[in-house]
Amino acid sequence: MGIFTSHVQDQKEKARQHILYALAGTIFFMPLQLIAMEVCFILTLGLAIYYMARYGRPRQSSQPLNLPAICFGIVALLSLHATATPLRSTAFYIYTLGQYLALYYVVQTFVRGAGERKQLCYVFLLAAAAVTVCGFGQYILSPVETNIWVDKDAFPLLSRRMYAPLYNPNLLAQFLVIALCVSISVPCKHPYLVWGKRILTLALVGAVILTYSRGAWLALAALCLYLGWVENKRWWLWFLCVPLLFGWYHDTLYARWISLFSVSQEDTSLAMRWSMWKAALTMAGTHPILGIGWGEFKTIYPQYNWFIKHAGICIYHAHNMFLNILAETGMTGFFFFLWFYGGNWYYARCYDIHNHQESYIPLLMGGIIIGTTVCGIGDFDLFATQLSMTFWLWCGIFANWFSENNLRNNSH
Repeated sequence: MGIFTSHVQDQKEKARQHILYALAGTIFFMPLQLIAMEVCFILTLGLAIYYMARYGRPRQSSQPLNLPAICFGIVALLSLHATATPLRSTAFYIYTLGQYLALYYVVQTFVRGAGERKQLCYVFLLAAAAVTVCGFGQYILSPVETNIWVDKDAFPLLSRRMYAPLYNPNLLAQFLVIALCVSISVPCKHPYLVWGKRILTLALVGAVILTYSRGAWLALAALCLYLGWVENKRWWLWFLCVPLLFGWYHDTLYARWISLFSVSQEDTSLAMRWSMWKAALTMAGTHPILGIGWGEFKTIYPQYNWFIKHAGICIYHAHNMFLNILAETGMTGFFFFLWFYGGNWYYARCYDIHNHQESYIPLLMGGIIIGTTVCGIGDFDLFATQLSMTFWLWCGIFANWFSENNLRNNSH
C-alpha cells in the first residue's frame, strides 16, 4: 500500500506512483539538504521521461499560466546572448530556471486528485517541522556571542540569529513564511494532526521571529492582513500580540523593528541596497530589451560600484526580486515574469475559498504570493535554488489543481 493510493491497477499507474515517490523525496529534502534534493529530483525527471516515452503525455487541460512561464524561460535563455562566459552562464541557467520549469511541469502533469495534493502538502509540512527543529537546535546550542549574520555596530544587543539549515537567516525566514502559508491553510480532520499543525504553526512563527529578518516580519504582518481579509477578520486580533512581544523581549526585537522606519549611519544595509537598486535600474536602462543576462548581476555589478570592484566582494543579486529580474532579463522577461507571478495571485483570488472544493489551495497560493512579494522588496531570496524550487513547487501544485478543476467543469 502506497501513501498516494491503496491499489495499483496496472504498470502505467505504478510508473506514475514511482514519480510521486521520487517527487515526495525531492520535497522533503528541498529545505534540508541540497544534494539529496538534487538526487531525488534527477530521479523524478528520469522516471517522468521514461513514463512519457512509454505511455505518452498524461491528459491535461489548458493552463493559462503555462504560456508566460515558458516565455519567461525562453527570454531568460535569450538574455545570455552577449555573456562573456556562455558555457558557464548556460549551465547556470539550466541548473536554476531550467530546473524550476521542469519541476513546475512535473508537478502539474503527474499529480492527480485532491488526495495526492494533500499528501504532498503533508510531506512539505514534515520537512518544515524538521527545518524548525534544526533551526531551534542551532539557535539554542550556538554560543551567545557567535556574531554570525549579526551587525554589532548597528545592533549591539543582537548576538545571534536563527539560520540553520539554510545557512542564511533571510533564506530561512522566506522558507518559514511559505511553510506558514501551508500550515495555516491545509485542513486536517484527525485530532492529533490538528494539534500537531497548531504546534507547528506556532513554532514556525517563533522561528520567523528569531531569524530577525525584518522583511519576514513585514511578511508576517501582510499575511495576517491577507488572512483577515479573505478568510476571517479574527486573524487581525493577532496584531494585539505585537506590543506584548515587544514588552517581553524589548531590547533586541524593538531595536531591530524600529530600524525599518529610521536611518542610522551604523546600519549600512539600507545604503548598500540603495546602491544596488540604482545599479539594477541603470542596467535595465542600458539593456532594456533582454537585460544583462540571467544570473549575470554578480559579474556586472562591480562595474557600477567602485568599492565593490576594488574590495573583491561578490554581490550575487540586487537584493530586490523585481529589480533583479528586470536587470537580468530586461523589460521583455520582466513582463512575462509579472504575467506569471501576478497571474497566480489573480487566479488564486478568483475562487471563493468559502464555497469551493479544496479551498485551501488558492488560499495558500495567495498567501505565498503575498509573503514572497513583501520579502522580495528588500531581498531576493528566490536567488537560492532551494527557495526557488519551493516557490515553483507550489506554483505547480496550484496549476495542477486549476487544471483538474477545468477538466471537471468541462466534463460537466
